[in-house]
Amino acid sequence: MANKTKRQIGSYAFIFGVLLAVLLGFMQAPVWAIAIMAVLGLVVAGLNIRHEEVRSYLLYNVALMVGVGTLSNMLSVLTAPLGLGSLAVLLQSILGNLVFFVAPGAVLIALSEVYALAQGNQTPSTLNHWVKTIRTA
Repeated sequence: MANKTKRQIGSYAFIFGVLLAVLLGFMQAPVWAIAIMAVLGLVVAGLNIRHEEVRSYLLYNVALMVGVGTLSNMLSVLTAPLGLGSLAVLLQSILGNLVFFVAPGAVLIALSEVYALAQGNQTPSTLNHWVKTIRTA
C-alpha cells in the first residue's frame, strides 16, 4: 500500500475516532463501540506514525492522558457549585472516550520502540519496520 494511501486511511480513522468519541459522550458507550475506538487508535498509530514522529506522538499522547485526568477533576470541582454537574459528566465522558481512542495506539508504538531497543538498535524504529522484522524472522 502506498504511503499516501496509508496516511489517508489513518487520517480518516483519526477523524472517525474523534467523532465517535464525541458522539458516544452523549450516551452510555457500549463495549463494542469502545472496542471500535481502540481499533481505530491502533490503525491511526500503525499507519500514520513515522520514525521521526514517534517521540512527539508519545509525548502528546501522555500529555493528553494526563491532561484529561486533571481537566476531568477540575470540571467536577468547578461545575458542582454552579449546578452544571450534568455538563461536567458529559465533558468527562467525551474526554474519557478520547483516551480510549488514543491509548491503544500509544501503547502499540511504545511497545514497538521498546522492542527495537531490546534488539540492540541504537535508534528505535517505527512500527512498520517492526512488522517487517517479524515477517522476515
